[in-house]
Amino acid sequence: MAETAADFNNLGIKAYDAKQFVDAIVNFERAYEGAPDSEVVRGNLCNAHQAAANELVAKANDFAAAAKHLEQAIGIDPKNPSPLVQLGAYYLRLDMIPDAIFRLEEAVELSPTNLDAHELLGQAYYEDNDLPSARAQWDYVLEMDQGRESLRKQYEKAFREESVEQDFHRSDSRHFRMSYPKGMTRQVQARILTFLERAYMNIGRKFGGVYPPGQVQVIAYSAEQFTEATQLESHVGALYDGKIRVPLTDGSGEDLAPDEMERRLMHEYTHVVVRFIAGEHVPWWLNEGLAETFSNELSEKDTTVLQRAYAEELDFSLSEIESSQLGVLSPEALGLAYAQAHATTNLLWTRFGQHRLGQLLSDLAVGTTAEEALRRNYKRTYLALEQEVADSFR
Repeated sequence: MAETAADFNNLGIKAYDAKQFVDAIVNFERAYEGAPDSEVVRGNLCNAHQAAANELVAKANDFAAAAKHLEQAIGIDPKNPSPLVQLGAYYLRLDMIPDAIFRLEEAVELSPTNLDAHELLGQAYYEDNDLPSARAQWDYVLEMDQGRESLRKQYEKAFREESVEQDFHRSDSRHFRMSYPKGMTRQVQARILTFLERAYMNIGRKFGGVYPPGQVQVIAYSAEQFTEATQLESHVGALYDGKIRVPLTDGSGEDLAPDEMERRLMHEYTHVVVRFIAGEHVPWWLNEGLAETFSNELSEKDTTVLQRAYAEELDFSLSEIESSQLGVLSPEALGLAYAQAHATTNLLWTRFGQHRLGQLLSDLAVGTTAEEALRRNYKRTYLALEQEVADSFR
């Protein structure tokens, strides 16, 4: 029977080695009560909380619960940068950007040469739209480790965006932070933020009450600025890449009609919620299909395109459009892919409703493959679903 701090510490080690992290925490806490000055016990308890956090993310995609473990770890061992870096990454995933910045700045202060901490802090600054500070962090990382090619691309992207947005102004609402070019009237500012807050409520309800806790960054551009910042062609109406990016004008320089602006913002905000629920695990066809289904109805043009494609067997298989199609397909083919994604997701939504959709996204969040998640929740293979959608347009 355990009596001393050493006894409880040994029980904690056995539980930890068996990956029974809750039991490990209980025993390490008992050891910590008996030996609060022991660096070994303190380190073991901190490690157990970090391991429990990792398990919650891996098995349940529960970043919020995992963050609570990491806050406890930091309280136990405040000089340890490891849980600070981990917590900063989780807060980024939860779009809790000020919290991420706070924890990652602490990590950098404790461990000035920790390149991962600097890279994540740069990402947090970037998502806060503080582009000069982001590039300063990334400058240091790339100077010390020139092999981080993905970071170099992100750095170049931030540099390009900063050249476009350096003179932009800012306006906030409760759930959104918007940057916009000179000349935008207060009326347009208020209209966009109103549309966004409406999307926050309406889309959140459609997903069963899902409301990301942090403010979402929104960048408004002219059509020319949008193309320069994103390097996307004019047929792309808006973008979500961690920030909502939307042009205020069309290719001819005319202001977008209010209903079209609201539709685009509703579409992109749907991506925000999908990412919050399931991260990057959602196939393109479902991600875009949800955004289309929740922002507009299938148009007569879409129906005609689909009828022709199915009749001539020019349609895509779902497996062909699992990954992003921007910059891959021609504008015409991309239009067909969007229409198929819309029709497919609309069938799932209208026929089976919110609950099954939520379960599908939950399965995807923990790494279940898209087709397996479809089988589990809708009793359909990709092929069966493709055939069902095709039949509805013949």
